[in-house]
Amino acid sequence: RDRAARHRDLAAGLLERREELRGRLGAYRVKAARLGLAEDADLLTIHERARELLWTSPCDLRAATVALSGYQQAVNSRTKGADR
Repeated sequence: RDRAARHRDLAAGLLERREELRGRLGAYRVKAARLGLAEDADLLTIHERARELLWTSPCDLRAATVALSGYQQAVNSRTKGADR
């Protein structure tokens, strides 16, 4: 029973992590749109890759985290370029 509880807790934690990543992806998409970057072809490609990973079952959380990080960096780098 203890082992089953540990597995259940682990699974719940992984699902929570996926939801957190999905939320961050959505927030950065809104940020990109707000900055006028909604139609940037490179950002769209990076976003689609992260979205695909986060909405595919089973979800590769490691790859999704890397893809999301790439999207965040791309949005942020364009933001810095717009500030100049």
